Amino acid sequence: MQDGVVIRSEAGTPQGGPISCVLANIYLHFALDLWFERKFKPQCRGEAHLVRFVDDFVVSFQYLADAEDFQRKLRERFAQFNLELAEEKTRLLLFGRFAAERRAQYGQRPDTFEFLGFKHVCGTDRGGNFAVIRLPSVKSCRKFLARSHEWLVRHMHWPRRAQEQHLSQMLQGFYQYFRLHHCQEKLDWIRHEVQLQWRRTLSQRSQRHRLHWSYLSTRDWFKLPLPPRRTLHPTV
Repeated sequence: MQDGVVIRSEAGTPQGGPISCVLANIYLHFALDLWFERKFKPQCRGEAHLVRFVDDFVVSFQYLADAEDFQRKLRERFAQFNLELAEEKTRLLLFGRFAAERRAQYGQRPDTFEFLGFKHVCGTDRGGNFAVIRLPSVKSCRKFLARSHEWLVRHMHWPRRAQEQHLSQMLQGFYQYFRLHHCQEKLDWIRHEVQLQWRRTLSQRSQRHRLHWSYLSTRDWFKLPLPPRRTLHPTV
């Protein structure tokens, strides 16, 4: 609104703005969720499930024919709302308890996919039964390490204790989200990489001598928190 006059904008909502998530949830609830549950799912030959978070979603089907039919009809449904699928992010893949067996016939490994920061892999549990293995994706790890590096560069001259406190908070947040089964090795690696970044930053501001691991490992202020040894999301 400007000078009492309502001006219509075609620019849409700002990318990454908080209102974008709210509007996406409202819009896709009617454009996708209700349509899938009430119209498309009852027509499927087998099981069908939709999982959506804001504008990212994964749909699983028991039969390939249902998946192909959904992909075609989804484009038609989105076109009615002036929406388009991001083709570079859209894939039709074989995943599930029989995927490994079928792909092994052609000397191939089961497909994987990324969703909400996790890489989803076909695997087995301790009993040898099928299980979906979730690992922090390469993209998620790179983004986190880029943020920690950027913060260290901008706060290079902060007191060491203050740096340790902030880096610990960043790591704890990463642990809280990604501490699932099979993630221990990746979380240990992330902690080690942050320590390497911190060591390089400390070396840059200290012109007199190099900081060796033998010295830093004995300093209380250099000990960043270890990942929890227990799963923080046991029901996932």
